[in-house]
Amino acid sequence: MTQSNNGTNRISFRKRIFKIAKEIGRTLSSSSNLYEIEEDWGKLHERYKNKLTGGIKIYKEDVIGFKTEEEQLDILCTFKEQIKRQGFAFLPIYETENFISGIMYRSSDETYIDAAWNRIFYPNHMTELFKNGYDPVLAGVADILYDARSGVFINWDSRHRAVGQRCASEDQMPKFGFSNVIVIKSTAPTTGNKKILADVVACYLFEKKNDTPKALNAVERFVAEYRVGVESAIRAYVYWEASRLKLGNSSPLKELENAPDARILTGISLFRAEYMHKNLGQGRHITRACDSLRDVWSGAEAPEFSVYLVLGYCHLLQMDKLHNGTWGYDNDIMKKALRWAYEKKGLKTKDYCSPRASGKPFETVAFHFIRLAYNSYCEVHGMKDKVLSYEHFGFEDSFLETIGFDKESMKKKKDDLYDDDDMQPISESLGAESNFNHSEI
Repeated sequence: MTQSNNGTNRISFRKRIFKIAKEIGRTLSSSSNLYEIEEDWGKLHERYKNKLTGGIKIYKEDVIGFKTEEEQLDILCTFKEQIKRQGFAFLPIYETENFISGIMYRSSDETYIDAAWNRIFYPNHMTELFKNGYDPVLAGVADILYDARSGVFINWDSRHRAVGQRCASEDQMPKFGFSNVIVIKSTAPTTGNKKILADVVACYLFEKKNDTPKALNAVERFVAEYRVGVESAIRAYVYWEASRLKLGNSSPLKELENAPDARILTGISLFRAEYMHKNLGQGRHITRACDSLRDVWSGAEAPEFSVYLVLGYCHLLQMDKLHNGTWGYDNDIMKKALRWAYEKKGLKTKDYCSPRASGKPFETVAFHFIRLAYNSYCEVHGMKDKVLSYEHFGFEDSFLETIGFDKESMKKKKDDLYDDDDMQPISESLGAESNFNHSEI
């Protein structure tokens, strides 16, 4: 061990021969189970050894060259000169047609972050994260994009470590540090079908890296996919914009957030997976469903629309379309009925979303709309000829029993609803509804 100029101990890195048995209990705990990583490699099939079948890629481009060990060492020797000349030093390692990746030595000054897709910054979370100290080992190195065409530095996945580092005083951390960097070449196209946009590249990298092990939440994933042009995300966005649905007040998609009387859609992953199904109208009813729900409940009464609520209403409208008016559904009556049920019976949006029959979540919500609001409203207001039959719904007897519903009523067609023997006093009908489970979705 030697002493450095400032008095701290300098570690000797002379080569040592490591023997596990000798170190157990001395430099390793007795529970250690070390083995050489080559053993894992040895378990692979031969065709996967010494060749990556997918090749080496940077932002979807094949690597066309890389620096050897000797070349990298030569470049490292130029770092001091590079910093004097350009303010930072760069060690290029891999190269593609339009990109170079490597290690950069620089300060964190003049670095940008894109609020259009990155995670929301929470100051309290930041202070909580580092309240017991900033560990540079755990923080790792910053992930940076440098665009040689414009000179911009974009921090695409290391915001908290960058802010934490800047919180340190000058005597706590060095100003310069290493970063994992992707460089967009000065020759990369800025026009045409193959143009390369710095923010889109950064967003793509952010999404791919955060897919695992710390998965993106549903909103972060959607925003990332939308920003990089994933077709399914763009299609969903168009429907949400037309229907004035937003993703939450903290979402970076301000076009959605600022729409008049926009409501937060909860369950966006399920929405994206289900809304194009045939029994929901393949998207054609979403705007009308949301407009109808907005007519019933104000923003204060229902700031959020569950995916079950929206797609359940779409199922209702699709049933009306499918039966071409013969069922007798009237959307104006439906809106009045839901409002009446809210004011007279205290039924809120969540009360139509649970319980749900197994495998038929949206059909169940449509059924609850009619069972709890539409038909009761028609009976109370002397419109028994408007009462809808349940003949187009199909549920297991076990589900009907859980809500105390007469399974024989499911079989009656519209013409059979008004026989004297079949009519049930309104008070009994309302009493049956009191057994409804008002649990949250």
